[in-house]
Amino acid sequence: MDRYEVIVVGAGVGGLSAAAHLAQAGIRTLVIEQTAFPGGRCYSRTLDGVEYDIGALYLGGSVPGLLRDVLGLNCRATPFRAGIAVDDKLVSFPFDGQTVRQLRACGVAKRALAHFLLHVPLLFSSSTFERYESVDDILRMLTADETIRFMGNVLYGVSGTSPRHLPSNYARLNGTIAGYRATNPQYLEGGNRAVADLLVQEVRKYGRIQFGERAECLMIEGQRVGGVVTGRRTYRADFVISNADIRTTVLGLCDAAIWPDDYRYGVEMLRRPLSVASVFMTFTRDVQLPQGYGVFFVADDPISEFQCLEDGHFPSQSMFILYVPTQILHEHDGQHRATLQFYYPRGDISPEVLDRQVRQIMAVGLDRLWPRFSECVTAYKVYSPERYFQEFGLHPYVFGVSPALGQRRYPVRTPIPNLFCVGDSVQPEGPCVPQAMESGFAAARLLLEHRRSPVAH
Repeated sequence: MDRYEVIVVGAGVGGLSAAAHLAQAGIRTLVIEQTAFPGGRCYSRTLDGVEYDIGALYLGGSVPGLLRDVLGLNCRATPFRAGIAVDDKLVSFPFDGQTVRQLRACGVAKRALAHFLLHVPLLFSSSTFERYESVDDILRMLTADETIRFMGNVLYGVSGTSPRHLPSNYARLNGTIAGYRATNPQYLEGGNRAVADLLVQEVRKYGRIQFGERAECLMIEGQRVGGVVTGRRTYRADFVISNADIRTTVLGLCDAAIWPDDYRYGVEMLRRPLSVASVFMTFTRDVQLPQGYGVFFVADDPISEFQCLEDGHFPSQSMFILYVPTQILHEHDGQHRATLQFYYPRGDISPEVLDRQVRQIMAVGLDRLWPRFSECVTAYKVYSPERYFQEFGLHPYVFGVSPALGQRRYPVRTPIPNLFCVGDSVQPEGPCVPQAMESGFAAARLLLEHRRSPVAH
């Protein structure tokens, strides 16, 4: 049996962040990853000779800062704008003077803008979030203008949860979530894979990453975890960090009897978020994309759409996000490459129904951005959630646990004193990639503290 001080199950961003932090502290760590790639839902794949980012379509502005401030790693990042289609115009963020001018061009009255801006400071007050339950409640308090409220519903709908069910704290401007600067999109040089590649380099300075090996279960010895069993061998460890989501860790990798009843029951009740379907596409440069933009959102009525999706069927027109990294890079040769994502209904959907929805998005949705856009598409490949999992080894969720009302993220520390969970299904609250990194750093710090004073824990 191989022995390591720490074993990390899963080379997603959370697991790699923990392993990199530990490597810098001189801790010999093994990372076990079932796929052939690091990064989890923040990486890229080459399809038909073209590289596409998968999973996370853009990284919040805090990612470069986390890499620099916590690990001392530098990466080059380019900020860009994201546009939301409002009728035949774009309204963009980060929110600034340009956004205000675009809202005015869409017919938003000065009085409505003034009312909205006057009430924005309420998003810094704790009392606001004691009075209002959901993000939808917050938006209704901030403005009666349908265009502004529509933009808010689109932005918060990216969480995979209806704004009517998303906790109001997601709108707080001085909380943990706001600190991730998710609405300040940045493109890292090298694409999403740059994050994982930097972390892998750091891990390998003092540890090891084993790809293509799947963890089957955790060895529990008394009230502690003693190691990890894979399809090939058994690894022993003093500590284990699981980057599988908390439901998989508690209910799949461990015997249910080891957990306190209330803890296990709470994890069982956690709900999966909606999954996404992905379309990887190329299109000609006849489409005149606005300079400085890299992401575009198209939607009709996010509130109604989420109801359709939860009821098990597609809406008449899916909300989607189109990510075009070649536009950010100002590449002038060849074609644009892009990733398009839209939400997938709960329940079983036939391939014919999915194909029909994709055709509608391609024929109607794209042309809502620019006329005749659909005619410029030269190739595309559709990945249902099932195909995505089969080929990439990952579930295409925005979050590991739905950030809905009544749901809570569990702490990184589990009731088993030497087992920690990281990734986007545990604390802290927040959006995908930076939150997963933060959870990894938190687990590493707790582990190092536990290692220094085991009796106290």
